[in-house]
Parts: sequence; C-alpha cells; structure tokens
Amino acid sequence: MAEVLTRQWMPDLEVRSAGDGRTICGIAVPYGSPQPIDSRLTEQFAQGAFNAQLRAAHRVPFMRDHGPHGGKLIGVATTLRDDAAGLYGEWRVSRTPLGDETLELVKDGALSELSIGFREGQNRTLRGGVIERATATLTEVAIVMAGAYGPAAAIASVRAQSTVDRRGELAQIVAGLPVLSAEAEALTRSARGDSDLKHGPGSPLWKYWTGPEGLARYAGAAHPWTALRNALLSEGVPASMADGLTTNIMQATPAGRALFAAHHGKKAG
Repeated sequence: MAEVLTRQWMPDLEVRSAGDGRTICGIAVPYGSPQPIDSRLTEQFAQGAFNAQLRAAHRVPFMRDHGPHGGKLIGVATTLRDDAAGLYGEWRVSRTPLGDETLELVKDGALSELSIGFREGQNRTLRGGVIERATATLTEVAIVMAGAYGPAAAIASVRAQSTVDRRGELAQIVAGLPVLSAEAEALTRSARGDSDLKHGPGSPLWKYWTGPEGLARYAGAAHPWTALRNALLSEGVPASMADGLTTNIMQATPAGRALFAAHHGKKAG
C-alpha cells in the first residue's frame, strides 16, 4: 500500500453560525499553488486531483490532528467540492467533548490550519522541477495547531459569520457595480426561457447559483464568468452547455448582470 503523506495549509476557516453552528467550512487543498516541502521537493495539486472522491465525502474522516500521529476523530465531511481555488469542504463536528473543544478553539482563532492525508496517484513534473499531483486519494482532513511550514504558515483568518453577514459583504460588492441599460435588461429577459430544466430555471443548481451564497462564491473572483463556468463544469454541467448557462445565470440577477457588464466591457446606460 502506498505511503500516506500529509500537507498543511492556511485556509480561511469558517464556523457556520446558522443552524446549530457545528459545520466548519474552508479550502482543504489549494490548487496550482507550489509549496516547498523540503530541499528536494516542491509540489502543487492540480485542479480535479480528488475528483474521484467528491461523491463519497462521508468516507473521508475529519480529525483533530492526524490519526497516525495520535489524532482523534471529531466528525465527517458532508461536502467536498472542486472549486477553482481548491478542494472546498464542509465538515460536521460531532457533539463530543473533543468536538466541542475544537469548535471553540477554531472560533477563537487558536486553531486555523487544515492538513490533509493523501496517497499519491499520478504525478507530472512541471517547469522548474515542481511536482504536480494530478491525482491523489484523500485519506483524511485534520485540524492542526501548527503546520509543517512553521512561521510561514501564520494564521490567515478565521471567520464566524452568519448568512446575513455574508449577504452584507456581497451587498458592498454589488453597490460598486454599474447599472445596466434598458437594452441590456430587455436582452436578459429574452434569454431566460429556453434552458434545459435539469440545469436551468427551477433546478436546484440554478436556484443555488442565482442565490446569495452562489453569487458570493464567484462575485469576488478576478474573472467572475470564468470562475462560475469552472464551478458549473465541476458540478457536472456538460461542456456544450457551460458557456450559455454561465451567461444565463449571471444575467438572471441584477448583481450578476452588473458583474457581467463590468467584466465584458459594457458601459452603464
């Protein structure tokens, strides 16, 4: 059996205050980000490296420190998703003494780093000798106190925001966007009625990506249209539909339309 390797990063961890406040969210693995591991190895993970496991998130244990190093199970992954930024996860923390302690430490900022255990799959060597993990098997995700990078792995941030807080941030983004012309509004209305309902208006995917949480995920990207398209492809939208569906989703809300106009060179009317 292949050796299990571990890696640490500085994710933005969020403890969801909605519901019972026991879900931790964050990026477990950044994509396309070279990291020096030792004097002989610099590696990065390719987007999609863990795609084979996305539909079996519940099989990936959530640990307080790594199991082989004496760590304990504190919960389970409820969501694993391939985002443009990296492998996004949501982890349900069980109501145990160690689970409760971990939640409080994350909320206080005392714990803020995620670490993964993985087995190597296919690798490729990039320019400069960087080893890119094209495929790998995720064996566990752990919350750790101090990552392998020492002072270089300083705390990035810890958020404890409610859905209302996130909508407030999104509103600030939207407030700075241009307003569309009447011509653009009419074009938008004419384009809404002919999507495949498996992905189009009325579908769960459509409702999510036109809602505040979905919009917030791509609104702050350097290239919102591309970020949304990549996310849709990762959710199984056929490549032949992705371009049109991306545009239609952005055009379906005032904020999305403004983002589309701002990043496609259109001026407000």
